[in-house]
Amino acid sequence: MDFAAWTRTLFDRGLRVVPPSHPVPVRLWALPPVGGLLHFRCHGTTVDLERYAEDDVLFADPAGHCDCGCGQHLPAPQAPPRVVLRAGAVAVDGARYDGAAEHGWRGYEAGLLSVDAAAGLFERLLAELAPGAGTSAGSPAAWTSAPVRAGGHRPLTVGHPV
Repeated sequence: MDFAAWTRTLFDRGLRVVPPSHPVPVRLWALPPVGGLLHFRCHGTTVDLERYAEDDVLFADPAGHCDCGCGQHLPAPQAPPRVVLRAGAVAVDGARYDGAAEHGWRGYEAGLLSVDAAAGLFERLLAELAPGAGTSAGSPAAWTSAPVRAGGHRPLTVGHPV
């Protein structure tokens, strides 16, 4: 499975994968239908899945600025809006896979995980995270039939909450 196929599968289950997600090393930012943000990352010897409250999630619309210091705004770059966390945001809850303890990883093995391996760990950590998530939609299995942000998002602007 490649990264695009995995993100399509997650979308079909109700998780909207958003920038700056990328496949190497695997880092995923996803908006679940129950609100908030899931941040999954493979780094060092650990794989983490953290959930952030909706109030801590912002979309940043890239804006260009002249480098000469005059303050002139340039046309926006051809980059999509990105998810960012509010300064000082702390995860509501999280789950961690410790590769050093379970497989003897010593340095950067988590960053070398394939998309298939990362997808399996994502499911494992999501299952650990869900019981204590306290969401109204229940377990991730219930997300499969949930609409993704029915009615669409509001216009994206810098510092605009999701």
